[in-house]
Amino acid sequence: MKYSEAERWIERVDPAVTRDRSVTAHLEFLKARSAEGPLTNDAAAAWYAVVGEMRRLADYYERDLIRKLRSDGMTWAQVADAVQAQLSSRQAAQGKWKRLVDPGRRTTTGNMRRGGRRKQENSPDQGAGAT
Repeated sequence: MKYSEAERWIERVDPAVTRDRSVTAHLEFLKARSAEGPLTNDAAAAWYAVVGEMRRLADYYERDLIRKLRSDGMTWAQVADAVQAQLSSRQAAQGKWKRLVDPGRRTTTGNMRRGGRRKQENSPDQGAGAT
């Protein structure tokens, strides 16, 4: 479920919650709803979409902060120091920046393997008896 779909679902469930259209208001609504009993699949999907939107917004603001610090002339080490150990080193600050400017790095296809080559599947002409 996308964030816009989550907003529509929340509005159908409780139109009053859409008066405050903030992401945190939506999260609080879903949290309160979960306290009432088990979540439906739609509610779980909506909650997950809202969390994803919050993460996207956090990345947006974090990227702008790092961009501002760098444009102010700070080195990567100074950026790491400025955020008071939330980025423990120059390398961590650079790595964070790379992830923020390339959001595709956050996700994987799910078929990744650690190390080595991907397994090659045998084609029909490469069977056990083929020479």
